Amino acid sequence: MTHEIQIGVKGRILEGDEAGHFILVQNDEENTGGFLILTASDEEMIEGHDAWVEDYKQLEAYFDESHWKIDWRNRTAATS
Repeated sequence: MTHEIQIGVKGRILEGDEAGHFILVQNDEENTGGFLILTASDEEMIEGHDAWVEDYKQLEAYFDESHWKIDWRNRTAATS
C-alpha cells in the first residue's frame, strides 16, 4: 500500500491505531540513520511516545501495520 507520508509535518490520525492522536515523523538519518515516529494525545506532542525505523521502506511498512489515515496539517497549500 502506498501512503502519503510527510516528514517534519504534524498530522492527526483519523483512522487506524491511535485514531484521534497526533503524529510527527522526523528524519533522523544524521543521528541514527532512520526515522522517528512521534505520536501523542495532544497537539503539543507532550503526552505520547515514539518509535524508530531504520529506513523509508520500514517507515512505509510501519504505516501499513498501523492502518493509518492521516490529516496532515500543511494541506492549505495548493497541490499540483
